Amino acid sequence: MKIRPQAEFETSLPYDAVDGDEDNDFDQIDPGGRNIAEAVGELLRPLGYDVSAPIHEDDHGWRLDIASGKRKFWLLINRVIEEKPYLMADESRNFWHPPHFEDFLTQLNTAMSSDPRFSNVLWYKDWKDRTRTSTPVIHR
Repeated sequence: MKIRPQAEFETSLPYDAVDGDEDNDFDQIDPGGRNIAEAVGELLRPLGYDVSAPIHEDDHGWRLDIASGKRKFWLLINRVIEEKPYLMADESRNFWHPPHFEDFLTQLNTAMSSDPRFSNVLWYKDWKDRTRTSTPVIHR
């Protein structure tokens, strides 16, 4: 089994970065993706997850802290205008992924894929992985 915890996708949500000084292209007050993080939270709450409000992670984007009982996950979401938005998922404080992480990723994928605000959701292992799949969990 392969777990692919990172995704890129397309969205109809508007680009929402807040730029600072117009003379400096790198001066961004808020990175893009807050509205995406809010939408993802809206998708996860009806599935029984407790989801934080988006947490500003400087130029890395927006983090969501997610809990279901004792299980804790986080998502990092960012949107750079020239590129597709992306998210990175992980399970808090674990270096290995027990089966409920697979369930979480599968539920997230199903929710995003069925929401009209998101399309072409493609999953991959890490930044070096050039392959993309339509599912975050691949059973061999």
